[in-house]
Amino acid sequence: MLTWLVIAVVLLLAAGLVMLIRRLQPPDVKLTSVRPDQLRAGEQRLRVGLKVQNPNPVPLPVLSMTYQLWLEERPIASGDADLRRRVPARGEADMEVMVTGDAGHLARTLPKLALTPQPWRYRLEGTVAVLPALRVGYRHVGEIDLKGMLRLAASLR
Repeated sequence: MLTWLVIAVVLLLAAGLVMLIRRLQPPDVKLTSVRPDQLRAGEQRLRVGLKVQNPNPVPLPVLSMTYQLWLEERPIASGDADLRRRVPARGEADMEVMVTGDAGHLARTLPKLALTPQPWRYRLEGTVAVLPALRVGYRHVGEIDLKGMLRLAASLR
């Protein structure tokens, strides 16, 4: 009898967890800084600062993230990281991740971008793993001008 009661409680808790997970709103992930890190073998690594805002009434565990960064609909860099962080309920957390871009592609893209009217549109999207088998997607679109790019670059120091 006790075994059946324990099984029933576990099933109810699991059902409640599944319902909660289905109601999770995706986090808002914004770009806060970009810093060059390493240039090697045709690859440019960048340190990217992110502000992760959790709109949910429960803390959001961030086990890992994937991310892709576009500037004026041109892919700039991508990456993934194991973060093991927690974003408070209806709160935010700053995170820094490494992204990798093809150095040749960046060398061809950035001069063309300089000829494009400002402000430039950027898009940041990817997934946040909140449980080992559960990923929540995110997408943020914003604008940045040359002054903003210089502020982001100055944040490197």
